[in-house]
Amino acid sequence: MLPIKTTVTFIVFCSLFFAPPSVSASNDLLKMLYLKEKKKKEKDEGINLSGEFGVLAANGNTNTTTFKAALRSEHETTHWSNNYGGEITYKQNEVENDIIVSAQRLFLNAQLDYKLPAKNKRLFVYAEYEDDRFNGFRYQSALATGWSAHAWKEENSQLRYSIGPGYSYSEREVVDAENHKSYDILKEVIVRASLDYRFSFNKNAKFRQFLSTEAGQESNRSRSETSISANLVETLAMKLSFVMSYNDGTLQQNEDLSTETSISLVYQFF
Repeated sequence: MLPIKTTVTFIVFCSLFFAPPSVSASNDLLKMLYLKEKKKKEKDEGINLSGEFGVLAANGNTNTTTFKAALRSEHETTHWSNNYGGEITYKQNEVENDIIVSAQRLFLNAQLDYKLPAKNKRLFVYAEYEDDRFNGFRYQSALATGWSAHAWKEENSQLRYSIGPGYSYSEREVVDAENHKSYDILKEVIVRASLDYRFSFNKNAKFRQFLSTEAGQESNRSRSETSISANLVETLAMKLSFVMSYNDGTLQQNEDLSTETSISLVYQFF
């Protein structure tokens, strides 16, 4: 007679080897679901970084060079959902052998969302810094905090919004009657709100509409960015974007509304 341990091992082996097809299919299904869920979790919890680059050079009757670069990152963890960004825009014209700079802008921003126990509900902290040589300010900065949430979040589309109070600190140009330039400090309480809508036509083509506004007693700033991107290869995409910026806090004769249309390449680092 075989030992009890050997008998049990033999029975288990036979049950696995001669298992009915339905049991084997169930195991395959469970394995597939497990791998799918694991892949989704790895995708949801991680960091990605993309770089955007565009340049336009025109020669002939008009000699113009326009340069635009940006870095954007999204970081997802169990308790945090963070966004970081940076943009540089530069444009120069050559007129009678003289170089005239007509655009020079640096913009940095970050938003940190803390995930609450309720699904898709968060508290956020937002900070930004802008140095635009031609908008009537030496620089503009803002800090805000408040409520953030997804109105909906599906596989192909999502709508995310945030709203809360904040504080802005800026230095704006002041030019007197004798054309002497100085700077006036502008400090005020603001309300910041943003709306971020994303839609994926498929895995290779995406649409995004972003809106933000910062409203105070003396200044109002708003920004709209509409973009469509299409993958050329797995990590390289072409992006067409249209940006409108509104800023009425300047004391000079600058236009309150400015627009920008660009075509650029976007590289997904990871």
